[in-house]
Amino acid sequence: MSHPDRWDLVYKRDDLTVSEIRDASSPGLEPGQVRLALENFGLTANNATYARFGESDIPFFDAFPGPEGYGRVPVWGHARVEESRHPEIAVGTRYYGYLPMSTHHVVAPQVTPRGFADLTPQRHFLHPWYWHFELAAEPDALDERRTLIHPVYPAAYNLADMLQRQAGAGVGTVVLTSASSKVAVGLVEEAVARGLGLTTVGFTSARNAAFVGGLGLYDTVASYEDLSSVSIDGPAVFVDLTGEATWRLAVADRFADKLVNTTLIGFTHPGAQVPPPAGLRGPAAEVFFTPAVEWAVAEAEGPENYYARYAASEERFLTSTASWLTIEHAQGPEAIVEVFGDVLAGKQPPDLGYVLRP
Repeated sequence: MSHPDRWDLVYKRDDLTVSEIRDASSPGLEPGQVRLALENFGLTANNATYARFGESDIPFFDAFPGPEGYGRVPVWGHARVEESRHPEIAVGTRYYGYLPMSTHHVVAPQVTPRGFADLTPQRHFLHPWYWHFELAAEPDALDERRTLIHPVYPAAYNLADMLQRQAGAGVGTVVLTSASSKVAVGLVEEAVARGLGLTTVGFTSARNAAFVGGLGLYDTVASYEDLSSVSIDGPAVFVDLTGEATWRLAVADRFADKLVNTTLIGFTHPGAQVPPPAGLRGPAAEVFFTPAVEWAVAEAEGPENYYARYAASEERFLTSTASWLTIEHAQGPEAIVEVFGDVLAGKQPPDLGYVLRP
């Protein structure tokens, strides 16, 4: 199907089954502005979270609005400078950042040591983490894996810091839901690499149990339906990546007497919700907001030190994914709609990742 050279893919804000391809205008740049041409981006459960919570207290759709009642779903990926009216930003320079489902995106950069901050006021209701772009190198062997995983690995890495503190305080077990998610796999891989000595228990859907077990990272893998057959030693930490009330309640009820911490980090399931469900037992859930955590850690430790240790860890994890993660490709708005529909429905297999091109 033919489509315009410059387009926006918009979704109905209150019905994500409805999408449209809109011809995008190309207005002239103001002094200091830069036009980015999207090169590639990944689609994960992270993007489904942005769409589902686009009308919440953090209205992600407002970052990249569309026509009345519609919005553009945020994605993370690479873009190149196509046109620049900024004296320090050269045409052809490559960046990684938070982008709309579009062919192009206009920003108002302020150069920083690691890239630039987008000074466009419209996006400043979001944490600065979302409107800082990183200078990106030319593609290498890990580029597509980085495209897909770079926006979610900070959650895994900073959660590992939390687990390290908990292990130091005597915690011996970590229980994770959505154990097949890239954040969960990255977290457990990092915990093993750090030698934290934690017993890891992963719960996942029955269809993903064989995959999760085959990773060789978790000490115990079980489906949600087999929850009652699993026992753990305390004290334990519960990291919930589903955001789904049924499984949060079931896990908390099963292990309430062993839990010393409950951390809510993800919303991978279609029925996810932020408020704790009624009757939730065990420690009150702490919402782990990765942008704020990473920002605070980098400031306290010093950005140079923090990002150096982070980059080494991410590089190791990206390399390790070659043994289990297949990257597939698609191009054009129709293909994006199809892939995103599978992500929203939870149909995307855990051993498959999509890197898309406009």
